[in-house]
Order: sequence, then structure tokens, then C-alpha cells
Amino acid sequence: MKRLGALVCLLLFAMSSIAWGVSLCDYRSPVTALTDARMSFAYRYYNDAATPEIDVNSGRLGVDYDQLFDSPNYGFTLGGSVELTVDEFVPTGWLGQGRATFRFYPFEEALFFGYGGLEASLATGQPRPGVDVRVGVGLGRFSDVTPLAKAVLIEDELFATDAIFDPLSDDVLLGIAGVIGRVTEYETVKGMVADIENLIEAVARVELDARALLSIEEIILAVEPQRKCGWAIQGGIGYELIDPFGGAQNFVIAASADAAFATSPDDQFLLHGSFSGPIDFMAENTLSLTLSYEYEMSEDSTLIIDYAFQRVQPLGLTANVSHAATMSLGFDINGVDIGVQVTLTKEPGDPGWSIDLSVSAVLDLI
Repeated sequence: MKRLGALVCLLLFAMSSIAWGVSLCDYRSPVTALTDARMSFAYRYYNDAATPEIDVNSGRLGVDYDQLFDSPNYGFTLGGSVELTVDEFVPTGWLGQGRATFRFYPFEEALFFGYGGLEASLATGQPRPGVDVRVGVGLGRFSDVTPLAKAVLIEDELFATDAIFDPLSDDVLLGIAGVIGRVTEYETVKGMVADIENLIEAVARVELDARALLSIEEIILAVEPQRKCGWAIQGGIGYELIDPFGGAQNFVIAASADAAFATSPDDQFLLHGSFSGPIDFMAENTLSLTLSYEYEMSEDSTLIIDYAFQRVQPLGLTANVSHAATMSLGFDINGVDIGVQVTLTKEPGDPGWSIDLSVSAVLDLI
């Protein structure tokens, strides 16, 4: 009875909060704990016997890491990205950014927070990494919207297999998401599936068979997709632990912004921007930006786009600007594994963009 009462309350709340349709970012999770890490690698070696030297012996390595925790009273973010180019197995260019932020919310469910954190950056042309610590205040929160993403996947699967004949209403989707989001309250996944079954059958006026219930269970237990939404802007003061060009350590004015959006279970967009500089920040400053977009085109194909930008303006010197952009696509077509990767880089002093394109295909003949 307690579980059924909670389900009814959640459904009524969803019905009162939705007027113009639901999106993944409408869902609010009481606790968010997500971690994502990925690595991409490409290398090409070509030695033409007709030439005296090795023609091509170069490649690149990319690593991205993102960890997010958010609760009513506190949260933290850990993240970083590294783009490394190598020639003859020797690093020739790099662009790296890292951050760690702890947020304390004095009022539960409020957007206002105080924070403390660290920002680090390293790029080609910098003698050493730049590192500074920061404290300040900000606004914003993040939420794990994976339960609603799985609710949408459940609807799609049931509709595609004719288990239901009409799309589920927004309030029902939020009700299903509420059940999935309360996973810790269930002793077994069977109990969770039973509550979802009762909710769907009550509004769709159908009786779900064993195949439909198995599909619901598989979607609930699946590791992917993991989706999040939210934003945070923050500003304060900091202190340089390491100046990237060996200058004097100074107090700095610091500001940063983060955002995460998911328009469907298939995509995820992430953004991080950071700016810091002394009181005369127009003469000396550091600006960094990272963008990431992931789109699951199908069960066997994923598109990933990453972009990193960094501009370091040393006092009295020319600004040091670096770019790195990568697009990778992997998919399986009738047993053929195909990979396409395009990398664009522009390091300090380069007259234009360097372009690296690689295509691979593997076919199992037997």
C-alpha cells in the first residue's frame, strides 16, 4: 500500500507540473551520481620503399573524464580533457584542461551555493601548466535524467512491439521515471517492473505480456544511457599556484560556467567555460572552453564531437591560442565494423588548421 500510495502521489505531482509537453530536462532527481570516461586513439605509419625516410609516423590520443555528484545540500564536479599529438612516438602538441569544484548549498533545493575549487590548463607553447585555486558563490544545479530517458525508451519499445497502441502521456512518463528513480526503495527489480506495469495498464487499458515485461526489465537494468541536465554559473576570487609563463603568483578574478542538456535518450551535450585574470584582467588572463556532443544514431553506431579552446594572455606578451576539434563515428553495417575520425588542430604559430582523417573497416569473412 505504501508503494502504491507513493506511486499515486508521484503521478498526481507529474500531472500538475506538465502543461506543454515533457522533455528530459523536466525531470529532477533527488541525488545525482554520474561518471563518464572515454578515450580515442588514432595512429598512422607509412614507409614507402622508394623514399629514404619514413613518410608518415604520427597520431593523436584523446582522453575525456567527467564525474558529477549533486544532492540537496552539496555537490561536486571533477572533469578534464587531454588532446595529445605525437610524431615518431614523440609528443609534439598538447592541449589539456582539468577542474575540480565542490559546491555547498546552504538551503535544500535552492539554486544558490558557495564553492571552492581548482582549475588547471596546459597547452603547446606554455613552459608549464597553469594552476589556480578558487572560492566564491554561484547559482545552478544538475540532475540525473536517466530515469526519464529510460521511461521514454520503454514507451518506444512497447509502441514498436504493439504492446501499446497509443503514445503514453507526459504524466505517465514522469510517473514511470519516478519509479525508476526510486530504485533504492525496491528489494528486487521485479517489484519495480510490477509498479510500472500497473501504471501503464491503468492508463493504456492493455495487458502487458511476458515479452513486454522482459523488455521493461532489460531497459531498467541497462547501464546506458546515462543522461544529465542542468547548469551552474559561479564567480569569485582565486590564487595562482603556478603561473603558466613563470610570472609572479597573483590573486585573480575567476568565473566559470557549466551546462548539460539532453533532448532525447540518444544525445548528450556538455559545456564548460572558465575565465581568470588579475585585477587588470584585460592585460593578463586565461580563457578556456570545452564542448562535447554525443549522439547514439542506433544500437550499433555513435557520433561523438569534441572541441577544446584555450587562450592564454601573458602580461606584455603575445596571446597563446590553441584549438582542438575531433569528430568520430563508429558503426556496424551488416557485419562490417566501420570507423571514421576527423581531427582538426591549430596550435600557436600555425598558419592554419591541420586536418587528420582516418577511415577503417573490418569484415569477418568466416
